[in-house]
Amino acid sequence: MRLSRTAAFVGAATAAALALTACSGGGTSTPAPDGADSAPLLVLASLMEPASWDPAQANEGHPAPIYQSVYDTLIKREPDGELSPMLATKWTSSEDGLALDLDLRTDVTFTDGAPFNADAVKANIEHFQTANGPLQGSLAAVSGVEVVDEDTVTLTLNSPDPDLPYSLSNAAGYMGSPVALGTAEIAAAPVGTGPYVLDQKRSVVGSTIILTRNEDYWGEELPFDEVEFRVLADETARLNALTSGQVDYAPLNRAASAIQAEAAGLSAPKLSVDWSGLIFFDRDGTLLPELADVRVREALAIAIDAEALVDVGWEGRGVATSQVFGPDSEGYSADLDGAYAYDPARAKKLLAEAGASNLEFTLPMSGVFEPVIYDAIIQNWQDIGVTVNRHQWGPGEAIGSMLGGEYPIVFMSLSQRSDWGTTQFLLAPDAPWNALKSTDPDLEALIAAYPLADEAGRADVARQINEWVVDNVWFAPVMRPDAFNFHGDKIQLTPQVQQAVPSIYNFAPAGN
Repeated sequence: MRLSRTAAFVGAATAAALALTACSGGGTSTPAPDGADSAPLLVLASLMEPASWDPAQANEGHPAPIYQSVYDTLIKREPDGELSPMLATKWTSSEDGLALDLDLRTDVTFTDGAPFNADAVKANIEHFQTANGPLQGSLAAVSGVEVVDEDTVTLTLNSPDPDLPYSLSNAAGYMGSPVALGTAEIAAAPVGTGPYVLDQKRSVVGSTIILTRNEDYWGEELPFDEVEFRVLADETARLNALTSGQVDYAPLNRAASAIQAEAAGLSAPKLSVDWSGLIFFDRDGTLLPELADVRVREALAIAIDAEALVDVGWEGRGVATSQVFGPDSEGYSADLDGAYAYDPARAKKLLAEAGASNLEFTLPMSGVFEPVIYDAIIQNWQDIGVTVNRHQWGPGEAIGSMLGGEYPIVFMSLSQRSDWGTTQFLLAPDAPWNALKSTDPDLEALIAAYPLADEAGRADVARQINEWVVDNVWFAPVMRPDAFNFHGDKIQLTPQVQQAVPSIYNFAPAGN
């Protein structure tokens, strides 16, 4: 299935078609089977905890199930990527794409007693746009919020945004109490409408997050009476907690950890959500002048033996690729997967032609990834005469350093998104992962054309964007790795496409 965000925005997809309808939230789920009991406790390992409970500070990926537990979104994203009603019962885009009408539920109250209504939506959207959160750019096209009546709101746009409904199923759609937004109180404890509430007395910052049922929840209850998130940033600690039964679920990053989890009899649904490889942040040569020459970037890309790296670094658990667009997007082209085929002889020739035979730079390294991955890449580069110095990031330093554009080249794993999502996340001049703001008139023209085209036209433009990025070697992707979301036999889960970890709605007791 190709994921398209240009389908009708009326949320007609029903949860009945899902594999785990019994454990979906949002009031649109099929009831649990007769006789299915709720379970007392779900214990999940998490790589991180929220730095703030303010919904405008929410990030995607690993923190998602934590925020979803306490904050409902306007629109819900189902496991297969389809969008369905949540706090908004219907959404409709204008013909020109410059307005999005949202019909809202009328039976919802925040945990502080404030009503959920159009005024609350307006307050949340405007707060999100000014709070300088990590995903603030996802509402960059929204120029205003009009309260039509108590249960209707219209978002006006300065340019079409095909992914706006998707953004409203993510951080931009989390709804917090308008009374609490921007206060120290909501930063310390969530005030939402979600299925759970934070138990502050039993939670320990940096260690444990305890959530209990929201007894006044408007929607269908999730199947666990209580959810506990254990904050375990260390991979070995997560693996040990999982194999010893201390947690029911843990995300793992390393193939070696996955092998140990499998040996212990643990399960993981088959899914690939990321691409892994090199980001050439410095395409203009600001930090490393040689990188301004596309021949140098190509040389570094084709010097990497991706097939060997998949086998060695990930124990064969993945597929080699040369593109950041994933197979579920319209921009993806199977023909481009081998664009950077291993060719060290040509790599040396390109460096010589570019006058960069003595290229030297520093590659920063994160403890999240297996050291053998860095070792293999550095050895490949040394084989073509490149000198690579190493810098080890400390705990928590990597993301800020990357987004701050401190290094010209980094290795990273990032999620595969929709066509527009990839463009806005990686490629646009103001994209968060375009840290040094690279741009080009041809690419800008393609980006500008995408939201103005019809659905077929957007697919064609997305393929052109992908081809441009590959031709200009903005990245050196290595592979699409398998996702390692392991769980014990007490629970079952459905993976979430384009998300590193499953949503909180996707967990259920085994047998439900």
